Amino acid sequence: MPRVSIIIPTKNRVAFLHEAIHSVLGQSRKDFELLVVNDGEPFDLKTLDPRIKQLCSNEAGAVVARNLAITQSQGSFVAFLDDDDIWIDPHHLVRAVHHLETEHFFFADGVMRFMSGAPDQAFAQAASAQSLRRDNTILMSTICYRLALHKSLGSFDQTLPYYYDWDWYLRVSAAGYSFKRHAAPVVAIRVHAQNESGASKVMERRQNLDRLSAKHALGTITLKNHTDFIVPENS
Repeated sequence: MPRVSIIIPTKNRVAFLHEAIHSVLGQSRKDFELLVVNDGEPFDLKTLDPRIKQLCSNEAGAVVARNLAITQSQGSFVAFLDDDDIWIDPHHLVRAVHHLETEHFFFADGVMRFMSGAPDQAFAQAASAQSLRRDNTILMSTICYRLALHKSLGSFDQTLPYYYDWDWYLRVSAAGYSFKRHAAPVVAIRVHAQNESGASKVMERRQNLDRLSAKHALGTITLKNHTDFIVPENS
C-alpha cells in the first residue's frame, strides 16, 4: 500500500502538468501513489510511471476533482500539488511523513515564480488557529495531512470554489488539530494570467469570500492574493 496519496487536479495545462509530475517523481520518498484528476480535455499519462492513476471529473470543477481523488486515495497521508506548481525540495515527502507520525497537519514555505520573468520571491508565513481567522497564509501545494481527517470532518466544501482550502484549514483548526510548519521553501508557485486568484475573477472571489466569512463568523475579510504576503527582500 502507498504511504502517501498525492493529488494533482488539472485542466488543459499539459505542459505545466508534466513539469509538476516530474517534480513528484523526483521525490526521495518513493512509496506514494499519484492521482491526476483530469477536469478538461483527455490525455494519457500511463507511460510515465506505474504509480500514476488517472481519474476524470468531467469538467465539474477543481473542488469536485479533489474530492473525487480523496475518495480514491489509498495512502495514510494525502498531499496536494497544483498542476502549474513544482516541488523544488526532493525531500518534501520524507519530511512531511516524519512529522505526521506525531502531528496531523503539515505545511511549508514556498517561492512565488513569476512567468513574467521577474525574480522568485519567498513566501514564508506562519499559520495558527487565530491567524487563519484573518488570512489564509498556507500554500495548498505544500500541505500534507492524515487522510483520516476527511472521515471525521467531511470533504472539501464545493460551494466555496475559491476558498475551499481556507475553509478546510479553518475546519481542521476548529476541530483542535495543530499545524506543523516547515520554515523553508518546498514548492515554486507559478504566478501567471490563468491563476484562479487572477484579477479577472475579483467579483466572484469577493462573493465566495463573503460566503466563507459567514460560514465561520469571520467578520469583514480583505480580499487578497498570496502575492500580497510577499515581503520585499530589502524591507
